[in-house]
Amino acid sequence: MTAHFLRRFAQPPHFDDEEQTRIARTQHLLLVVCLTIALVASGVNALLQRPVPTAALLACSGFLLISFLLLHARRVRLSIIVLLGTIIMLTASLQVIGRGAHDTVTSLYATMIVIGSLLLDRRSFIGLVAATLLVIAGVVTAEARGLTRSPYEGDFGDWFDLALILGLTAFTSRLLSESLERSRAHARANEQALAQQTEALRLSEERYRILAANLPDSAVLIFDHDLRYVLADGPELAATGYLKEKIEGRTLCEVVSSAFAEQVEGNLRAVLSGRCFSAELPYGDRIYAYYYIPLVDDRGMVKYAMVLARNVTAQRQAEADLRASEAQLRMLAENMGDAIVQLDSHLNVVYVSPSVRRVLGCEPEDVAGKQIAALVSPDDAPAVMAAIEEARESGAAAIRVEYRFRNHQQMCIWLEAEVRLLYDAHQHFEGAILSMRDVTRRKEVEAERERLIAELEQKNAELERFTYTVSHDLKSPLITIQGFLGYLEQDIRNGDTDRALSDIRRISAAARRMEHLLQDLLELSRIGRVSAEPQTVPFNMIVQEALELIAGRIAERQARITVAPDMPLVHGDRRRLAEVVQNLVDNAIKFCDNQTVPEIEIGVHAVASNEAIFFVRDNGVGIDPRYHDQIFGLFNKLDPQSEGTGVGLTIVRRIIEVHGGRVWVESAGRGAGATFFFSLPTIHTQQHGVSHDRQRIQSIAGGR
Repeated sequence: MTAHFLRRFAQPPHFDDEEQTRIARTQHLLLVVCLTIALVASGVNALLQRPVPTAALLACSGFLLISFLLLHARRVRLSIIVLLGTIIMLTASLQVIGRGAHDTVTSLYATMIVIGSLLLDRRSFIGLVAATLLVIAGVVTAEARGLTRSPYEGDFGDWFDLALILGLTAFTSRLLSESLERSRAHARANEQALAQQTEALRLSEERYRILAANLPDSAVLIFDHDLRYVLADGPELAATGYLKEKIEGRTLCEVVSSAFAEQVEGNLRAVLSGRCFSAELPYGDRIYAYYYIPLVDDRGMVKYAMVLARNVTAQRQAEADLRASEAQLRMLAENMGDAIVQLDSHLNVVYVSPSVRRVLGCEPEDVAGKQIAALVSPDDAPAVMAAIEEARESGAAAIRVEYRFRNHQQMCIWLEAEVRLLYDAHQHFEGAILSMRDVTRRKEVEAERERLIAELEQKNAELERFTYTVSHDLKSPLITIQGFLGYLEQDIRNGDTDRALSDIRRISAAARRMEHLLQDLLELSRIGRVSAEPQTVPFNMIVQEALELIAGRIAERQARITVAPDMPLVHGDRRRLAEVVQNLVDNAIKFCDNQTVPEIEIGVHAVASNEAIFFVRDNGVGIDPRYHDQIFGLFNKLDPQSEGTGVGLTIVRRIIEVHGGRVWVESAGRGAGATFFFSLPTIHTQQHGVSHDRQRIQSIAGGR
């Protein structure tokens, strides 16, 4: 326990305040020294048998011990007062019992002043100096009045000199103490700043080390101007087989191969010259992106070169795979049969596949960014928009629509589109993807099929009428022949020669009528099936050939024929077209029996880009409007007593239709004459009746 007590008092007390701790340490050291000196001096004086000094020194030792205890009781200020008061009392006592102001102990005042300058603040120190001077003055006064053991041997000038010396000592000590205090404060400030800088540097280096050590797939390298590794860290460093402990402090050439060092040395020299750039280099089986950054000091000088190496092998491989995938998708998009278009929520085009060049006949940029209306003809747009809106409201995933599209070449294309609607996770409409294909050929085939079906239905109906008409018109001569053959047999049996000859004449007339009917039917069947090579010829030449064929009939009726000059060229079967004009003119002459001089006009009514409309006008009996369509039917005769079989206008219509034209009649009625109009192609066009089977149906049916 005693040892513990001694160890405790051997150490000065510690305070939270650094300055107070310093004063306590200084005072503790002074107390130890003073107490030791007082005890040693008291022992020496006891041996010298000087009882009074011995007693004074022992009393001083007691007061010093009290000051020591007060210090360890953390009463520093009171301990200082006891210490300095003890020294003053001891010095004054020794002066009184000794040689007064001239005693050697007077120098203790200077020691006390030095101690006070170390332990007291300025005000307390001034008080100490004043108290010391007053004590000295008191000692000198007591000595001058004979109150001390030593007689006064000097004058008051000695006291003044002593006071002046002590004052100068006090001033010098205080200046030294304050200078030391300022130096100590400055040193403490520098120490604190250095500690803060050290801590900040440590924290910065720690943060930097943590950052460098945890950069994913990266390594941080710092080089000095000798290309020596100052720092090397990062996960990627170990992945390449290096340890930072074996790299830092070594040069570039000592760490990596000479070939790789030659590759990067130029870059490091460049970054040490102040350049900041990036580069990408392979290292082994890896690819690294290197970012070169110069590190500058406070003066702006490049001190280090930092290299951030990032492993981009997986990224570059992914980019290569993505490019390959994009190339494959591009190849598929460019060569697929359908055109792909993506729409946003406002139905604006945001993507167009390259295959639109083939499907739509336009460039992708001609469609991109436009509304869906750019893909749909104005006639079909309302129906398409309505279908998409209906699908949106019903939540349907896909719909199929057909519409027309007119490209920049003004070509109308039929498209079939599968529209797949796009929704987000909340079922909000986000757009659509259209997969479009050209179905123009299919639509044409369907339209042609529908036309053929309708035409076939019409032909079937006409065939029924034809069958009925032929059977009826051919039956009549047969009945006549059959009946008069019976009469002929009876007349021969009765020997009635005149009646027999009459019967033969009737049988012969019926046979000729049947022959004419069969010839007309045969002629009708040939139209569109047996024809010459089409050619382009002036219509005036065709008219001239037709009029030459019926020149005798024209002369017989003394008909006046007027032909318009410079009529356009027509393209077709020259002989058949002449037959049209021949039948129309012959028919006009036949029905002009109400006129003394038949007047017939042949001319052109209108000329278009690919066809011309011609007419044959007469001043004959005219045709009631009710029969304008009926007269073109097979064997239809408005006047049963008129000559002919009623097949002429049917042949005219058949020839015109085979050439892709149409024929009609206009007449105000009886006595107003009639005008027959017909259209013919002026350039080479695909004519009806190319198929032999179809031609056969047309020729048998005798009309459209």
